[in-house]
Amino acid sequence: MFKNILKFFALLSVSSVCFVNADSPLINEKAAKNVSLEYTKDGVLRKEDQCFINFANFGIKNDIINISVKKENNNDGSFNLRIGELKNGNEGLNNYKTGYRFTDDEIKDYVKIKQNNVEINDFFIASVVDGKFSLLIKNLKSCDGLSIKQAYKTEALMATYLYYSNVSPLDINHAFDIAEFGPSSNNVPYDIIHWDMNTGLDRVREQCRIYIDYNRREQTGGNHWIWYLSTDNINGEKCDNTAFYKAAKSSYVDYEQMDELFGDYYEGYVIKREGSENGHMDGILVNQKYLIEIYQDGCSEQNKDQVICTISSNKKLSYEEFQKEFADNCLDVIVDQKEKAEWSVNANNITAKFSQYSINIENYNRGSLPKCETESVSYKEFKAAESSGIARFTVNMSCGEGTFIGDKCRCSACPVNCASCLDGNTCTKCKEGSSLINGKCVCSKGFISNEEGVCVIEPLATTTTTIEPTTIIEEEVTEVKDEEITKEEPSLSSDEEEAEEITSVEEVEEIDSADENVNEDIIEDEKSTELDENDEIKEEINSTTIRHITKTITMMRQTIPVTKKPATKKPKKTIRKCRVKLH
Repeated sequence: MFKNILKFFALLSVSSVCFVNADSPLINEKAAKNVSLEYTKDGVLRKEDQCFINFANFGIKNDIINISVKKENNNDGSFNLRIGELKNGNEGLNNYKTGYRFTDDEIKDYVKIKQNNVEINDFFIASVVDGKFSLLIKNLKSCDGLSIKQAYKTEALMATYLYYSNVSPLDINHAFDIAEFGPSSNNVPYDIIHWDMNTGLDRVREQCRIYIDYNRREQTGGNHWIWYLSTDNINGEKCDNTAFYKAAKSSYVDYEQMDELFGDYYEGYVIKREGSENGHMDGILVNQKYLIEIYQDGCSEQNKDQVICTISSNKKLSYEEFQKEFADNCLDVIVDQKEKAEWSVNANNITAKFSQYSINIENYNRGSLPKCETESVSYKEFKAAESSGIARFTVNMSCGEGTFIGDKCRCSACPVNCASCLDGNTCTKCKEGSSLINGKCVCSKGFISNEEGVCVIEPLATTTTTIEPTTIIEEEVTEVKDEEITKEEPSLSSDEEEAEEITSVEEVEEIDSADENVNEDIIEDEKSTELDENDEIKEEINSTTIRHITKTITMMRQTIPVTKKPATKKPKKTIRKCRVKLH
């Protein structure tokens, strides 16, 4: 019997089923007797005889148990499902001053209903009362795979704070005294950042099985629900605070300022909306025991009491260590970060002097600065699991000529042409070449503005004469002269008769065809010789003549250049005289 009881409790632990705590306040006590909850990565599965329905982003525990579910049967065998007491998380999500509005007519746009992953659009918002609403889903065949999820219209605004004790409270989901939270003025947090509730709640639920917990309705800062998100909310995966914050942090839209202030040492342990105008996140320092906060003083009103940088460490800093850490962590207040300062210390302050300005660091309301070079920073210490401490100092600037105290208490350059100014828009004195008109430095007569906007002397007017160049085109005429090519044969023997024949070639049009038509090209003999030889001798002479003429023409082809003649000109006629020796 005892073993069976242990086995029963073990099964409850594995399946993450949560039964109603009889001591918890309930609205629907009758339904609570038959309702059980299972916390899954998709949401909170509400189980009762009417239906098994998965609810996402509607809360935990009694938030889900108090939901009313009622079937209304239709004649065709289907049924309508009426679901009530759903908390509207969009109501007053951010303060009205931000321009955010959420009307009852918008509720349907931010309720997503699915059955077996198929979206259902045939539903109606039935009523809206005191931050709650009910809905009606028509013509269902069953409740199998039914899921209802609440989405959010906009990111939640989160003011960021630090719990100086550096230890997460044991009981997180309630309000705390602000005395031990930083920064010093809770009206000016470290930063106000935007948290995407849609992706943020999905991630912490899927990775840690942590769910949003709605508490009660509040009117401070406009009607809204008080809610908490921390490792106290079910935490089915037993995530530690580091794992929880890693999942939640990824949904912050603009976390840059927090990274600049704390680096990786800040770790939020709760995201919540209480009675203020917007939500906030409380956190601690991890792996660091001591913290110095640097506040600005004497700057623009909008940044009054704003922390501009922090210095964290695991030990109390000496005077020299403070110098180095200030230069490394508070670069925003240093104009030229490569310039080395001249440091000095006295009983009232520490000064870093630069060429054009100086930085004065003074005590604020926690801890104290070293009074000489051999002392260390004094901290206000807290007693917790590990000792920790906080020190707060202020910084003010003495800006040089041509600069003013701007954002983050930093010396910024005056507008162009201003020798001195009150801010980035109002000049009090102008540089040479410009005149002061209604707080602006305007270029004087004889000066003009260059590309950088600086007033420079207007150059004298000049005349430019343009001479167009003349191009002379010379046509090169090439004359090809004919060359006379002769070749003498060896002298004949004395007993042979010698004859000389001069042959005139009337026209050679194409040299390529000369080899084949050479007999036709010879039309005239310059000198004739009577021969008494027989026909065989004549044939030999003719053969020899043709052979020598062919050689002559071949040599002419090798020496005469071929030029392309214009189409409009007739080709030149070339006459060659060939001297033929007869055998």
